[in-house]
Amino acid sequence: MNFKYVENYISIIKARYKSLQKANAYPFAFRIIDEEISAKNGKFLFILQLVGKNLISKLSINEITGDKQLLKSLSPTDLLKILNSLNKKKKKLLKKNENVIPFPCQTYYKLIAKNYNSIRQKTIFTLEITHANKITQKKIPAFEIANNPLILEKLTPQEIYELGYTVGSEAILRKILSLPKL
Repeated sequence: MNFKYVENYISIIKARYKSLQKANAYPFAFRIIDEEISAKNGKFLFILQLVGKNLISKLSINEITGDKQLLKSLSPTDLLKILNSLNKKKKKLLKKNENVIPFPCQTYYKLIAKNYNSIRQKTIFTLEITHANKITQKKIPAFEIANNPLILEKLTPQEIYELGYTVGSEAILRKILSLPKL
């Protein structure tokens, strides 16, 4: 009896099982578990944890944003936390500077619908934009909304969570689709 066929079939099954294990693993190496203000210099610090380990590190916003590898290893939700902190920091700087008068923006945003475009392999949100005198709707991909701080600061925490979850899901789906087919 020829066992070569059985051996090849078993090796194919093992390879597929290993690729599925890699796809189901948490794709981001770090996560933000807490935020605090440094007692020494008053700077805002993030407490990062290595996923699956009990190793933590305290890093400032400048240290995190200056390291591209570290940014790639954070989830979209964590990146939104950093982005919101940077926006708060810029607002404080504007308030301190007496020569600059911040103009209050009368625009509000609300996520009202979500669709997945299978051709473009992107989730498209319908965004309701409320100006002082009119309301418009615009369809924007989730990743573009996540990279727009002007929109993010006007969304509710639930909408930001939904957006971060969607962007993270898309990243996982892209990773699964990029795995070699056996």
